[in-house]
Amino acid sequence: MKILGGKNKMAEENKICCEHEKEVEDLKKAIEDKDAQFEEQKNRMLRLMADFDNFKKRTSAEKEDIICFSNEALIFALLPILDNFDRAFAHTDCAKDNTVNEEVIKGFALIKKQLEDVLQKVGLKKIDALGKNFDPFYHEAVITKEVPDKPDGMIVEEMQKGYMLKEKVIRPSMVIVSKKGVEGNE
Repeated sequence: MKILGGKNKMAEENKICCEHEKEVEDLKKAIEDKDAQFEEQKNRMLRLMADFDNFKKRTSAEKEDIICFSNEALIFALLPILDNFDRAFAHTDCAKDNTVNEEVIKGFALIKKQLEDVLQKVGLKKIDALGKNFDPFYHEAVITKEVPDKPDGMIVEEMQKGYMLKEKVIRPSMVIVSKKGVEGNE
């Protein structure tokens, strides 16, 4: 009978041991599941943070564009004033008969420079045209002119300056383009 009781005790201990092993395996599985859920949540949170950071950058850039280009109409309206300053200064050299006061000319030159500086600070840039190849994105050809020593398509004269606001052309340069052959209007 003692043997039988010992076998029952061992069987019972084995059963308890198996139950503990099963509990341990179940706990390990639960921990693995929780770790997987944690990693999934962590990755989701990192993606959301990256999305939010991209959103902030995008909205910041859009805000800068809105601020910059909200001034476009005002800047465009000021361009004829710059053109008139240029035309006036082109004629001051002709008026050297002392009908134009030198100090007045210097004063107007300072005003023009101040206006150009303000416009440059908000992103206005002149389009470089003279001596460049014609580019329809930046230049508007008004006349073609036969120029023997220049290749076809080169800008030989700028009739009106063109301007860009940041990277956007707000007024193309009005230019005369060289052409081999017959001179004429486009």
